[in-house]
Amino acid sequence: MATTVNMPQLGETVTEGTILSWPKKVGDTIREDEVLVEVSTDKVDTEIPSPVEGTILAILVSEGETVKVGTPLVVVGEAGEQVPVASAPAPEPASEEASEPEP
Repeated sequence: MATTVNMPQLGETVTEGTILSWPKKVGDTIREDEVLVEVSTDKVDTEIPSPVEGTILAILVSEGETVKVGTPLVVVGEAGEQVPVASAPAPEPASEEASEPEP
């Protein structure tokens, strides 16, 4: 069963973090406690270990993006497993300019 890993609380006053890098990519295998993602906060840069072992099925947050504690970051599961719909990245909203016909 796929596991969604959320942005952890990295300190009492830390409310958000910026994704610095993803050492692994979708399809890579990761072991429990292996570095999953590198995050920067207003206090420190840190490596977040994977809480589970498996295959990276989806990366939900891009490098350079700042997210709040509790935000889903990545989905880890068995190779070939489907990513749960609730965890899948939302499609980019269509541009308003493209939806309005020209006069």
